[in-house]
Amino acid sequence: MNTIGIVSEYNPFHLGHHHQIKESVKKTGAQGVIALMSGSLTQRGEFSLFNKWEKSRLALSSGVDLVIELPVVFAGQSAEYFSSGAVRILELCGVCDFLCFGSESGDLHDLLPLSQLLADEPPAFKENLSFFLSQGYSFAKARELTVKTLLGFNVSRLLLKPNNILATEYLKALRRLNSSIQPVTIKRIGADYHSLEDSNFLSATAIRSILSQFSNDQNQAKLYQTLEQKLPYPTERLMPLLKNVNFSGKQKMLDALRLLILNDHVAALKLYPDVSEGLEHKIKDALKSAENYDELIANIISKRIPKTRVNRILTNRLLDLKKTDLDRLNKTTPYLRILGFNQIGREILRQIKNKDQIIMINNPRKKINQLNVCQQQMLHYDIRATDLHNLFFEKTYCYHRDFFTNPLLF
Repeated sequence: MNTIGIVSEYNPFHLGHHHQIKESVKKTGAQGVIALMSGSLTQRGEFSLFNKWEKSRLALSSGVDLVIELPVVFAGQSAEYFSSGAVRILELCGVCDFLCFGSESGDLHDLLPLSQLLADEPPAFKENLSFFLSQGYSFAKARELTVKTLLGFNVSRLLLKPNNILATEYLKALRRLNSSIQPVTIKRIGADYHSLEDSNFLSATAIRSILSQFSNDQNQAKLYQTLEQKLPYPTERLMPLLKNVNFSGKQKMLDALRLLILNDHVAALKLYPDVSEGLEHKIKDALKSAENYDELIANIISKRIPKTRVNRILTNRLLDLKKTDLDRLNKTTPYLRILGFNQIGREILRQIKNKDQIIMINNPRKKINQLNVCQQQMLHYDIRATDLHNLFFEKTYCYHRDFFTNPLLF
């Protein structure tokens, strides 16, 4: 059976995701679709709208055969951590023939030279990057200018689009692993990721914005009208999920961050990833005066400190995920946490089991003793992320749900 792997967030699953699956299957002729999906946290350092089992159910109803959780030590970090961790897991599965991903470019011939430069980091690359960083540019801008210098303006422009960046990181990870998995890119259609514009292919951001306005029974009819034919599944499937969403969860996050950071020495923040250049003082000062979470972020960001970096710092602090732990766990052989599957997915799992290259977890309670110390720590952060999502963004409290929730059978 030919199988494609898709690294995803599905926050929530929408028509663009459905289009990607259909086009990927058409291009490859694959019979099975694995979604390696972030669970509670997204790559931009934000909590998902729905919990990971709710997201899995929507994906399984829309063309995915097997949903595996991308551990939060990869899922909630930079594009490089996110992509390299995902590719390593798909490689260890031993059954993934194609890695399919969306990009604004839609053309591997454009993306491959860029990914090769970033993967190999020749001396000229390092010299130019160091120079532009010394001029005060952020890392992202310095890298873009370096690519412009070495490969030209048209190639450097690829780094201005978020899906191109992730696509480049996937290709970079495949190259560094010398993987036999074949890359396939699908041109992204519809609205940009952050766009709120109305479109047949609404962005995930636009869908979340719409759903936040129609979170009670009185607005169901208007919700159905607004999202009619703009989701790959019936809109009514979202209503039971919305009833459990706490849309004021960011205020709870703010309170938790105040408790953790303001009651600790300011230097303690320097133990967490991405905290440098005195940023710990700026975060602590902002926490003293911000009236809400969005104001907190606005008071910290700057030209050199993007919103995604701040979000990741704060969620890493909530997870208590320190730099040393992240570096160590990034070198750890991961496990395979199964969230849900259908009959085709069951056959894929059987093939993975026969390869015997990675530990498969249906329920952590039954498998935790088979994990080594680092794998147990990795799982600890997944469980903590689930608990935090439940505490902040779900109305029904459920402690350690990971320990008694089995994979969905679809």
